[in-house]
Amino acid sequence: MRGRAFVLAVVALLSVPATAQTRGDDPYFNAAQAGFNALQVDTRLWLQIFLTSAGHWPAVPNVTFSRRLFDATRQYQLSRGEAPTGVLTKPQIDQMLASASSVLAGWRMRWVPHPTRGRQLWVPIGLDLQATRTDLGVEMREPRNRFKLRFNAIPATNVRATYEATLREMVGSGDTINFKVVRNDFFVITGNQGRYSRYVRYHTDGDGILGFDMSWSDDDAPVYGNRLVTVISGSLWATMTGAPFPSIQRGGYPWEKPTEPEVASQQRPAAPPPLPAPQEPAKVRFSTGSGFFVSKAGHILTNAHVVKDCSTITARPDGAVAVAAQMLARDAANDLAVLKVAGPAERSLPLRPSIRLGEGIAAFGFPHSDLLATTGNFTLGNVTALAGLRDDSRYLQISAPVQSGNSGGPLLDGSGNVVGVVTAKLDAIKVAEAQGDLPQNVNFAVKSSLATSFLDANQIAYDAGTFGEKLEPADLAERAKKASVFITCR
Repeated sequence: MRGRAFVLAVVALLSVPATAQTRGDDPYFNAAQAGFNALQVDTRLWLQIFLTSAGHWPAVPNVTFSRRLFDATRQYQLSRGEAPTGVLTKPQIDQMLASASSVLAGWRMRWVPHPTRGRQLWVPIGLDLQATRTDLGVEMREPRNRFKLRFNAIPATNVRATYEATLREMVGSGDTINFKVVRNDFFVITGNQGRYSRYVRYHTDGDGILGFDMSWSDDDAPVYGNRLVTVISGSLWATMTGAPFPSIQRGGYPWEKPTEPEVASQQRPAAPPPLPAPQEPAKVRFSTGSGFFVSKAGHILTNAHVVKDCSTITARPDGAVAVAAQMLARDAANDLAVLKVAGPAERSLPLRPSIRLGEGIAAFGFPHSDLLATTGNFTLGNVTALAGLRDDSRYLQISAPVQSGNSGGPLLDGSGNVVGVVTAKLDAIKVAEAQGDLPQNVNFAVKSSLATSFLDANQIAYDAGTFGEKLEPADLAERAKKASVFITCR
């Protein structure tokens, strides 16, 4: 949300009369909290990002209103020589927006995926970053060495061990440690040495950890490192915990083709074959695909291409009749869409945001519904690569056989968690013609980390999966079948 629309949305709900006093130690806190809670989730987050960018809020954006955020708002008002009510007025928001917008314009934030894990991180591509692949991920530098960020995935380690090793390394190199915290699933260490500051944050990710190590020189334009690291840290925290975070455009790496971010964000491993144009006006477009419930309230996740250009969409749950489905959101770039039918759903599937190379998986869907069983098709396989065609980190490559109609179906781990959304298969005939070899079982799925981010961005609640007891194939098939739906697009 930007500019006037943002101002109007915040002012309408936060600008309450100063006489709106309530009980408590501070007569304005409850009024400010009520106004904040009335905002949409995205507006709450953008408000804090603007405050951070303008230099008034040093904490990760959150959807809840805290005493700390209230006090920060009051300090901002005091800096203008105005009454510290904690309730922003339109002139205050206008001034804050003007200050923040110039900083955000210099950063030009985009999200990028980790090259192998697919986790998202916001980065300031406006600083003309030079990105280089590394053994652990990617390193990005500003040409004048005022900013450096390493986005790493470290396998076969844990938070505690890396925290202790990083702390020893920073102290040994002469850093003054300003802040440190370690928990079971993440750690943060900040320090400085002269005019250089450093911030290290890692989270548990599968059997290893994932995070970033950022350093910067001074804290002035265009870097504003202390502000920038707060926004970047918030983006990592959100993608690792499933917390909501605003949606922005994807950025591109130099080794991706094309390198323009907006173009790179539209790449897919394999686009669905184009449907022939109708020869007669009377013909009606008809296609089918798969989907699965992510909430008991009736939210269905599928591929964007499954529900492209539909005038009507129906979804048929297991053992039930087809019902009308409404499309709530669609992301063509990442080939994801979410539908809604009247709930409740009998079963939904939890989403697990990571998976290991070689891990066993299962696919369920409704391929070739005109020929095969209309009750669904279950196949087994393995994760054969943690990236798609040309190292596209948004996708998994899988060996489980899939056919036309499987698109949008769930890709499950051995415990019944969704780890991907089946999306495409390699065109074997074209590859055989070009390479002289016939590939088999080369199929792709959108990673569940992208799916959870998509659901978060659209405020769709879902269950987070954990790797638990391994199910027998028959039990896994029954679970997938109960939560899957046959989708018809007309």
